[in-house]
Amino acid sequence: MNPFYFGPADRQLFAIYHAPERETESRAALLMCCPYGHEAIRVHRLYRVLAERIARLGIAVLRFDFFGTGESGGDDADGEMQGWQRDLLDAHEELQRRSGARTTTWLAARLGATLALQTAKRAPGLDRLILWDPILDGPAYVEELHAAQIAMLEIGYYASNPSWYQRRAQGDGPAITEALGHRISGELSTQWAALRPDGLTLDSGAKTTVLSRPEDGRSREWCLRESTRGRPVEHEMLEHPIDWTSDPIPNQAIVPVDVTRRLLALMR
Repeated sequence: MNPFYFGPADRQLFAIYHAPERETESRAALLMCCPYGHEAIRVHRLYRVLAERIARLGIAVLRFDFFGTGESGGDDADGEMQGWQRDLLDAHEELQRRSGARTTTWLAARLGATLALQTAKRAPGLDRLILWDPILDGPAYVEELHAAQIAMLEIGYYASNPSWYQRRAQGDGPAITEALGHRISGELSTQWAALRPDGLTLDSGAKTTVLSRPEDGRSREWCLRESTRGRPVEHEMLEHPIDWTSDPIPNQAIVPVDVTRRLLALMR
């Protein structure tokens, strides 16, 4: 496991490279894309466990933090979708350079999966996408974050004054400015508000697997639409105990067995 920084001097990104533990003919590599904010914290332990196990299969793995998140440079308010797409392409290039991979897969969860969809067609040598619970409807995502923020203030901080979390009037600034301790810029809030399923298309040609809960009809419908367009996409239902919008318990290790088994099987 090798931690390091990469990228332009004014946009340093933190990453951890897991070198393959044995030689394989496939020379494969996996890039792991984090979700946003508190969801990245919740999935951190799972990503590390997966990366270590996948490296044992002979697959090179790179985990990284987007700019303004985790251990990367920048501040919360510096994060926005277009910049994160560039970060993803830089991480893809760094992984290919370090591993000499012949085939590259992206594993991305939640907002990271959305960024992967938006960026994949610009990534040379990308063969496969594994998208876990992708965010396809921005306004619905904002509603989830807003509800989680209210619950945190009311339950965790005993906030009795609703002015702390009242919605802004239409046209009166961004719809959301903070979610569970992470600041959200006006630019990022606007980009989320513009996300719609019909605006996200699979144009890269990479074979794509979308994993979502059985009740997630939006992902199922999106996959069906892309499939009818001739795109190489399949949908799988994946039950798991992670509540993405729940504030994480400190030091909680969330590594669902069903999730690790399925993702490892996909990489094999």
